[in-house]
Amino acid sequence: MDIAALSSAASQMNVSNQASILVMKKVMDAASAQNQGLLELLPATAARISPSHLGNSINISV
Repeated sequence: MDIAALSSAASQMNVSNQASILVMKKVMDAASAQNQGLLELLPATAARISPSHLGNSINISV
């Protein structure tokens, strides 16, 4: 291979890596937005308090 071909291959690899990183950042931003929405819903569900006797013990049989 000559230098021009190596340079072209390296440039294509660089562009491919940059595109992959950009897609990954977009996915992370979307996941962050979804998580923020779930966190906003969390206090609404926490307002429903279960009776105090539920969930205090575990029945185990051997």
